Amino acid sequence: MHRLWWLLAVGWRCAGHADPAPIAFRAEVVDTEIEIGYGVTVADVDGDARPDILVADRHRIFWYQNPRWKRHTIAERLTQRDHVCVAAVDRDGDGRAEVVVGAGWDPADTTSPGALFELRPPADRTARWHPVSLPAEPTLHRIRWARDEHGDWTLVSLPLHGRGDDPMTGTGAGVRVHRYRPPGPGKEEWTWHVLFEGLNQTHNFDVTAWDNDPPDELVLASKQGLFLWDPASDGTARLVLLATNEWAGMGEVRVGRGTQGQRFLAAVEPMHGHRLTVYRPNPGAAAHVVLATNLVEGHAVVTGDFLALGHDQVVVGWRGRNRGLTTVGICLFVCRDANGRLWDSVSLDDQMACEDLAAADLDGDGDLDLVASGRATRNVKVYWNRRR
Repeated sequence: MHRLWWLLAVGWRCAGHADPAPIAFRAEVVDTEIEIGYGVTVADVDGDARPDILVADRHRIFWYQNPRWKRHTIAERLTQRDHVCVAAVDRDGDGRAEVVVGAGWDPADTTSPGALFELRPPADRTARWHPVSLPAEPTLHRIRWARDEHGDWTLVSLPLHGRGDDPMTGTGAGVRVHRYRPPGPGKEEWTWHVLFEGLNQTHNFDVTAWDNDPPDELVLASKQGLFLWDPASDGTARLVLLATNEWAGMGEVRVGRGTQGQRFLAAVEPMHGHRLTVYRPNPGAAAHVVLATNLVEGHAVVTGDFLALGHDQVVVGWRGRNRGLTTVGICLFVCRDANGRLWDSVSLDDQMACEDLAAADLDGDGDLDLVASGRATRNVKVYWNRRR
């Protein structure tokens, strides 16, 4: 494993603006020997109260141990096809994360089942974990943990396509979004059911506390637009259209909080698209601001208050070169007015072919740091927030 450090003390330049207060991030190369890095997440794996990094790579599942980022392989070749996603959370409160991964990835095969595995750890969590297979939809693409109406952790899975869909046009049956319930005390078996179906080509989603009732809500990016799945405490739920566009839908979405506490949605459009847009949602219609139009294969978005401004910023990553943009990269956008229409931007890295992003406070200093996996660059990096 190779490691490299440098300080990014950068002025505002992605959008041609200038700011007197530079943003400082220190980049650390964690790994230079991954194949694709489909998915990255952060959780405490070993119970030392420090967040670790987990990566779903093409044929292996890694976790990197904080703070020296020693790499451990916990699963390998769960299926002949690629691994594609990973989700981790401490669902039982013992201080150590439980891990689930998606595999069997082939976006062109909309009929063969995908693959989903709970990884059960040995006493030594640096050794190989035991995979327990769960049923999965074809083209399973994203998984996330979400609280149900009882406040319990459940796993939500999202396919790219519906069963038997035309993968080129994204038309046909709607995707089936599933909820999986982990085994209760003294039980071994998971249970699962379909939450809803009907959307097409759903590339990614976010889990959020949209209102004041106990269950978490989902915001989904699809060919038809951005949708809110809103469950209630009585077990009922509704699917609400939040925003549409002329770009054949959205591929990535994250929920953030604006300068006046208002909610916004940051979306890459279309799927693997060239635009980053912020929406202020209202049912059926949404005001929007386009932040970037020259992304190439935009593939990752996170939101968070990295600069301690009292409102969230947006970070986007893209993995391709084209359209006159000579670099791949990661860029941070900051809102500079009360109504959410003026945004400045700064490049954080112009050498990272970003496949996925995660945000977390990795060193306990109170500031959000970034983790990125790079597809063509075949690497994993941490961007330490050195705001203070």
